[in-house]
Amino acid sequence: MTTSAIDNSQRTAARVVGFLYLFTNATAIFAFSVRGKLIAARDAAQTATNILASERLFRIAIAAELVTVVGVLVLVWGLYVILRPVDRNVVWLATF
Repeated sequence: MTTSAIDNSQRTAARVVGFLYLFTNATAIFAFSVRGKLIAARDAAQTATNILASERLFRIAIAAELVTVVGVLVLVWGLYVILRPVDRNVVWLATF
């Protein structure tokens, strides 16, 4: 079994992936908790009232969700870069 040296791009991608894993989890938890406080189950009128009462918070939660999506896309790319030397077909399978 041969081992290859870790490339600098892999090392950088691993650092980015580690940071993004924590960052996207934090933004997703924030967005879900805000949305959970504003949305009333089975009461559309109360939900609309809650959203109108704290519209800025609702918009920040939507922005956090979009940041999460972009972060996850970059995270998947980073995982591809890290795992590409192992086996390209397995990496594509794991990605999708």
